[in-house]
Amino acid sequence: MTLKILITGGNGNIAKIIKHNLSSKYDISAPSKLELNILNYNELKDYLNSHNFDILIHTAITGGRRTKIDTSEVVYSNLLMMENILLFADRFKMIINLDSAAIYDRNTDILNRKENDLFTIPTDFYGFSKYMIFKRTLMYENVYHLRIFNLFHDNEEPERFIKTCRLAKAENSVVTILEDKYFDFFSAEDFIKVLEYYLTHSMSIKEKVINLCYEKKYKLSDIAKMIQPDINLINIIGISERNYTGDGTLLKQLGLDFHLKI
Repeated sequence: MTLKILITGGNGNIAKIIKHNLSSKYDISAPSKLELNILNYNELKDYLNSHNFDILIHTAITGGRRTKIDTSEVVYSNLLMMENILLFADRFKMIINLDSAAIYDRNTDILNRKENDLFTIPTDFYGFSKYMIFKRTLMYENVYHLRIFNLFHDNEEPERFIKTCRLAKAENSVVTILEDKYFDFFSAEDFIKVLEYYLTHSMSIKEKVINLCYEKKYKLSDIAKMIQPDINLINIIGISERNYTGDGTLLKQLGLDFHLKI
């Protein structure tokens, strides 16, 4: 029997990636915010009363971008979306939340953090909202978290680091790195592998949260050199003491085949 999957935030890049790669295998519904506003309890209730789903993948989110200053509205919206979803948690075999490494507190050095190494509470609005969502959902047995550091894909925004490097390579221009640091990236292709593993093992998954990161760690400058071998076109301004990497031990234990392909 084909799994019926609801994806929130249907117009987002990650939702589109999931639908593009898995719609031939699963019955996927990915309504946009205009079609389903999960900030509205009654709208979500009516939608779920008229549809039956096995699994919910929560990709809808607000905030967290480097290029935009977040406000307290980010906390309110992100928490309210999850609270509304949790009111209907018993209708799903599994809820998969796309978590963020911002939960580790981006004002600190995030270096090879294990999933439960939450040493400080994030003070930024986005990180705090992800922290509270994770803590809140621990009491629900059917809620799981895929923790993303950085997910790269062909259609990502031009200000994203790997896309910036690719564009610079095409234009033969300089890549400027303001603060070089160890930074975890994860490909959309490997993300789909992990997601499908969760979908096909929904009744036997033990870990509530798993870092999406590779075993080997790279600095931003290492990534830039993979894309642009000419080091004369890579300009490193400074070095940061705040890295952004996770421990990939739990992910490795899934036994999947991962490769960093840029």
